[in-house]
Amino acid sequence: MQMNRIVIAALLVCSPAFAADFASRVAEAKQAAATREGAQYDAALGPFIGAAMQACVPPGSANSKNLGSFTLVGYVTAAGALRSVAVEPQTKVSSCFAERFGKSMLPNPPRTTQGKVYPVVVEMKVTP
Repeated sequence: MQMNRIVIAALLVCSPAFAADFASRVAEAKQAAATREGAQYDAALGPFIGAAMQACVPPGSANSKNLGSFTLVGYVTAAGALRSVAVEPQTKVSSCFAERFGKSMLPNPPRTTQGKVYPVVVEMKVTP
């Protein structure tokens, strides 16, 4: 668990030029997802999201520690690597998801105005 916090903290420190606060980052990612290309890209992330969640919350799990909602934001590089990952609230499941999803090599994102990274948001609600 301590290693998860270190990895997430390291990713956050590495990219100070990105949107400064969590809410701004969520809004930025939602704006990108509102485009036709963004919606298609979000759909392509489904298998990666599913694999990360399955690793963190086994199917049929009813343990209250595994339930609840969280939001993850990050930036996908042109090569498909997820950077500057942040998740709120931080729980055992959200931290696990951030670590697993953050290690995924994602599809190449659409071009952005920044040209180097593409903002993504994943909003999860874990229910039994």
